[in-house]
Amino acid sequence: MPRTGLRILLLGGDADHNVGDRAIVSALSQCIVSHDPCAEVSIVGSRSTGPRIPGVTRMIPRGASGIAGLCRAAVAADRILVAGGGLFQDDDSRAKMPYWAARISLLKSLNPRIAGHSIGAGPLWHVESRAAARVACAALTTVSVRDRFAQAALAACTSRSIDVVPDPAFMLEAAPRGDAIDLLRSLDVMPGRPLIVVAARRWFHSRGGFVPNVVKTSAGIGIARDERRFELLLDVLVDGLTHLAKRLEAAVLLLPSYNVAHEGDDAVCEALASRLSDVSVRMARIADPQLYKAVLGHASLIISSRMHPLILGAGMGVPLVGLSYNDKFRGLFDQLGMATGLLPLDDFPDRWGAREMIAAAEAALGGQDDLRHRVVFVGSAVRRRTLEAAFAGLPERTPEVVDA
Repeated sequence: MPRTGLRILLLGGDADHNVGDRAIVSALSQCIVSHDPCAEVSIVGSRSTGPRIPGVTRMIPRGASGIAGLCRAAVAADRILVAGGGLFQDDDSRAKMPYWAARISLLKSLNPRIAGHSIGAGPLWHVESRAAARVACAALTTVSVRDRFAQAALAACTSRSIDVVPDPAFMLEAAPRGDAIDLLRSLDVMPGRPLIVVAARRWFHSRGGFVPNVVKTSAGIGIARDERRFELLLDVLVDGLTHLAKRLEAAVLLLPSYNVAHEGDDAVCEALASRLSDVSVRMARIADPQLYKAVLGHASLIISSRMHPLILGAGMGVPLVGLSYNDKFRGLFDQLGMATGLLPLDDFPDRWGAREMIAAAEAALGGQDDLRHRVVFVGSAVRRRTLEAAFAGLPERTPEVVDA
């Protein structure tokens, strides 16, 4: 009889709506199942949202309706992995870190085999956030974070040993090239034409409030944003993209990656598209991270204020410009061996504008960074560490004996 696979419970970010979080879960589940084809991977999410995630065998509903199922899955799991995504931080809400500390503590009480893997940590500005991070770290058997900035943020909260394991999305395979070509043709974008891909987002004030933005949006409460700076940023993007598109004879493809009300990347991209009157511009909402990555492979340049389009684009060897709102961008560029290409949004508009964005793009286009080779190297290291986190110390399952 075939043996029963090990049961793995993955906990992370919003894989229902965020292409980056979905890339993390997809890469982790594929890695686990490639090592153990019989493994049973469970996540929290909805089957009705987005394409099926390969390797995931069970979806546990979000919210109060899923708590009982989550607890049962935790008890049954051979390993619980709190894995990937910006989980341990308080820049958008001061409730986020206490939430994760409470959730981890609950699951720890049900199953001691719970580990933190490539967690996005920081900023942790508030006292209660750091106290909650200390509780969460104490409950985990091992802790790794995705970059050195996350390591420094948690090191200030705990004496635990904290390893660095780069983002699991480095492991994600792209969809077949033909799938990307079909999508581009459906947008009336001819494959082979120079293409500038943009993944734009809003950014929030440096310190989040107590109420998460998703709750505010659901309750009809406005989210505090600096609208003046946002409008200025749109103007700068229009000027920069118009210049670059004309020089490269390129079309602009807008690929929003978090299309839900409280984030609204698609609304941001629609606002940008309405201003780009002098260039050919298209927009696509792609929920499948593997297809998203394959489409990025047709780009000449990627400009993104989301981190995961940069990770996926680097894997296709495409020059990058990052509009960074968080130190995680610097951590990513360090892992890619890139010393330039970041424009911090905190410095906008005082220290940079269209001229500096164009200069960063020109430097990226003329650079000699071997991003594809670097991603293969980093991805292989992430795979090794992922298999250690998921399987180390667990017994092999044997076939069940059935009485005649």
